[in-house]
Amino acid sequence: MALNEGLDFENVDVQVKRAFLRRPERVLLKPPVRLYKWTNRQLISEHGISAWWSFVEPRHLPSGTLIEGFRTAEERSRRLGKSHREFARSRAAISDEFGNTLERLLLIQLLDDAWGFVGQASGQPEFSRQRSDLQHVFLIGGAPQVWLPNLTPRHVREVPAVA
Repeated sequence: MALNEGLDFENVDVQVKRAFLRRPERVLLKPPVRLYKWTNRQLISEHGISAWWSFVEPRHLPSGTLIEGFRTAEERSRRLGKSHREFARSRAAISDEFGNTLERLLLIQLLDDAWGFVGQASGQPEFSRQRSDLQHVFLIGGAPQVWLPNLTPRHVREVPAVA
């Protein structure tokens, strides 16, 4: 049985639902799918393995939607004169509320089939709630994101980032 086989998006936490611009598409991901994220954490942290990722390679979802990969995001950031990290922070809406300084690129490869949800990131306040003077400043979101909960070291392996 694939990871998250019985997971229904209707039953997930409201914070997860709010992270998507609209209802995401349920997708079966099969090895050797590779995913990435900018992070300041190791693959396995005190909270386990993160559920939030982006696709390394572009792919078509069952609905026909084309999801961009790493190189497309990299090219878009270059055209804007921004680093890939800055672009990722804005488009994936990675608020300082999450404590992620995006220090390194983390790539994983799936080892087992897993069901996840893919959709557009919704905008988020850029600064934590403690900064009431900046509550009107938002990260735009809009980037494709993958929510793949319940990952364990049995399901993934870290792969080196190669230029």
